[in-house]
Amino acid sequence: MDEEKIKTEYTPEKAAEIFPDERLKEGTDLQRAQRVMLRILKVFDVICCKHDLTYWLDAGTLLGAARHGGFIPWDDDVDVVMPIEDYEKFCNIVEKELPYDMFFQTHETDPKHDITWAKIRDRFSYMDDPGGPYPYCQGIPIDIFPVYIQTYKEFKHRNIRGLLPPFNNKPLKTSPRYSVKHNAYNFVWGTIQRFYSLLFKIPFIKNRYLRRITGKGKDAETGWVYDPERPWFQFFPEDCVYPLTKIKFEDTYFLAPANVDKYLTIYYGDWRSPPPESKRDVHGTTGVHLTDAGPVPDKHCLKWEDYH
Repeated sequence: MDEEKIKTEYTPEKAAEIFPDERLKEGTDLQRAQRVMLRILKVFDVICCKHDLTYWLDAGTLLGAARHGGFIPWDDDVDVVMPIEDYEKFCNIVEKELPYDMFFQTHETDPKHDITWAKIRDRFSYMDDPGGPYPYCQGIPIDIFPVYIQTYKEFKHRNIRGLLPPFNNKPLKTSPRYSVKHNAYNFVWGTIQRFYSLLFKIPFIKNRYLRRITGKGKDAETGWVYDPERPWFQFFPEDCVYPLTKIKFEDTYFLAPANVDKYLTIYYGDWRSPPPESKRDVHGTTGVHLTDAGPVPDKHCLKWEDYH
């Protein structure tokens, strides 16, 4: 079915017909989970297309498309980013556009999930995360990150700038879901952020700080950056991203940055060479259950046997 026809005909009720669930076809559990993620990504794409919302493939998903034509063989997630304006619109319309077997997860829809970005999860499955099970839905997901336009200097100050409007982020904190290194980073910066939060209650200091981070020359270059509440380290110049192109990922073309090579070089350096086998790890997932909601089924999950 061509893209325009899908855009016109898609409804949540027709999702199973337009995008069949192929999780039980032959393959390893990881390959089957990747098929579940690909189906979610296709639904995400058609919703964005239907509502004229912008996104692009990011991180390992873009790397997989460019280097492997699809999933990195050992990758266990899908990453996309959306400009904040489109992200906010998407969050407002997505729930009514999703089929019954997918769950839109944010801190608002699943308060015990301590994340700052959105996910769309499959309701029939479960992924074993280190330290789990956790008191939130752990179905197979795709990650949807908001991104912002900032100057390079604002980006360099992201951990402090993020405390102020329009972000109003809380200081970073540790979590049992994070690695020791990640928690150490969050602890150090969280302590510094709490100190600055107190200083910023004094208008004179806050205003002086904002004037100080006004960029000049190279520091005034603008680019796309991730939500500053997370410790991301990439800055993508605007001409690296727009105008968007399309790239093949598995059997479908999805939106991608204008200069995929430059984008991936900023992210990974030498992205064309696969890492040695010893470093081909997933994101810590220790197991995938394709038709099982896990040892402590979450209220947002569904039982496979009730629907198939």
